Amino acid sequence: MSAGFLIGAAIGSGSNAVAAEQGGADFLLAINAGRMRNMGVPSIASMLPVLDAKSLTLGFAREELLPLCHIPVLLGVNVWGRDYDPAATAEEIARSGFAGAVNFPSGMHYSRSMQQILSRAGRGIEQEVALLKAVQDAGMMSMFYCATRTQARLAADAGINLVCLNIGWNVGGVLGHRTRSSIEEVATGARETGRLVKRISPKTRFLLEGGPIAAPEDLSRVLRLAPLDGYVGGSTIDRLPLETSVASLIDGFRQASLRPNRLDSDNLELIRWSEQFGYVGESDAHLAMLRRLRALGAAREPALVVTEPGQNFMPALRALGGAPGRNGRAINLVRIDVAEQDFPARARNVLFGHRDTTQSRSPLLADSSVDLVIIHAPERLTQALQRRLARAMRDGIFRVAGGRRSLEIKPRVVLQSDLIVDERRLRDDLISAGLEPELVSLMAGWTLRIPPLRERTGDLSKLIEKHVSGLEREGRKNLDFSPAALLELQAYKWPGNEAELHSLLGRLAGRASAAPIKPEELTPFLNSGQPDVKATEGRSEKDLIVDTLWRNGFSRTKTAMALGISRKTLYNKIIKYELSG
Repeated sequence: MSAGFLIGAAIGSGSNAVAAEQGGADFLLAINAGRMRNMGVPSIASMLPVLDAKSLTLGFAREELLPLCHIPVLLGVNVWGRDYDPAATAEEIARSGFAGAVNFPSGMHYSRSMQQILSRAGRGIEQEVALLKAVQDAGMMSMFYCATRTQARLAADAGINLVCLNIGWNVGGVLGHRTRSSIEEVATGARETGRLVKRISPKTRFLLEGGPIAAPEDLSRVLRLAPLDGYVGGSTIDRLPLETSVASLIDGFRQASLRPNRLDSDNLELIRWSEQFGYVGESDAHLAMLRRLRALGAAREPALVVTEPGQNFMPALRALGGAPGRNGRAINLVRIDVAEQDFPARARNVLFGHRDTTQSRSPLLADSSVDLVIIHAPERLTQALQRRLARAMRDGIFRVAGGRRSLEIKPRVVLQSDLIVDERRLRDDLISAGLEPELVSLMAGWTLRIPPLRERTGDLSKLIEKHVSGLEREGRKNLDFSPAALLELQAYKWPGNEAELHSLLGRLAGRASAAPIKPEELTPFLNSGQPDVKATEGRSEKDLIVDTLWRNGFSRTKTAMALGISRKTLYNKIIKYELSG
């Protein structure tokens, strides 16, 4: 066996054993827990009286491991049978062709009181050590599983070849445990136990297995704090990779089966058209929106774009701007944010002008140098001003405020509202939100609702890929999602839409583990960027802003999106509450 760092694998099938050997494992453990994992039951079932451990282990090890593998195979043995005989067991192990033995299933997994009962009955930890010593005396190798310093001392006193500190059943995966010690706690315990073993038996090699060590990065963290001679993988080698790879492959086949049905030549051309404006996705809801957007973009009629808080509406506005502006120049786009205006009269004068100012400055609606006028939050205009705007857009002309002169509307007008509406009752929802019925009627047939993220979760993978590709290399490292985590994201309602997704990826960027992200890693972050109405009742506006700033890494853009206000409004409130320091 190698003199360097040892890697052992507790394997339950011949195919996994061959893969472990090809990966460079130094030895294999043939134990009943491995076989039962491959049968689809938790490893802990190996400690229950459901199947005879000896016959189960001998059966698959002789038929699948020994004929296929060239590295040492240690057979799992226990001392609980009525015919317990260390010498006879050692002889049978040698005759069967195994390189040695390991004590599994073992009393170390039982409670202290149960271990004491087993010891009094002559079937305790002491007998396990004696059995492994007999195997060694017969010229073979032994590995002793222990869970405490006392048990490790017994093995060191006997000079057992390998002592493996088992820190509990592995966490993670479908069948794994949920509770876990921290890596630092594990390293501290391993360091103290390893020192004890080496002090008593310097030639004994000290290994570690189980608990929170679910990926190579976890082991690296332990090794920075505790010297080890090796590592033994059970579920981490025999179960977790299989769950992940098979689930990913099945998901890939399913996605492949859906793609041809959805992406015909027309849809592919539509997707290519949308990419120039920054769109990503191919879900049915997204494609339906793109078809309508392209049709609206080809016209010059006024339009209404409805988005929810957290959605990026700029791609739709760029598309509605259509082809390059006059004479091939870039489109001149002017955005009026009514939510940021102190008085509606200011928006009125900017749009329609005033007889006292028209000599020096044209009203925006009559400015021939402007291609597209975007009015954000038109529902906040007065009802009278909304009706005036509706009539002006209907007739194509308007009268300057305070005067008699009529002017022709030159730019295209696009209204944009951040509202949560239902497509089936769109008119009623728009009116309830404050839009004048006359304006809603004019926009009927020219309203574009951008589907929220919860309606296009099939695009999540592509949206994640787009966001991650924009990160620096260190930021996007370790941002692979397991199939189970992707399902969790697809089931989530995404109240913060793309802004919440962007925040989630930012929080996960730079995570320590290279293993795919698991569902439990997402729980602390999902919906964390959105203020909870119940949680904020009774709190001051200042406290809410401070809390939201903190949860969004003090990004004013993300904080404004999370609060559902404009960035300028947030800036004014930061100044008001003296939060700029």
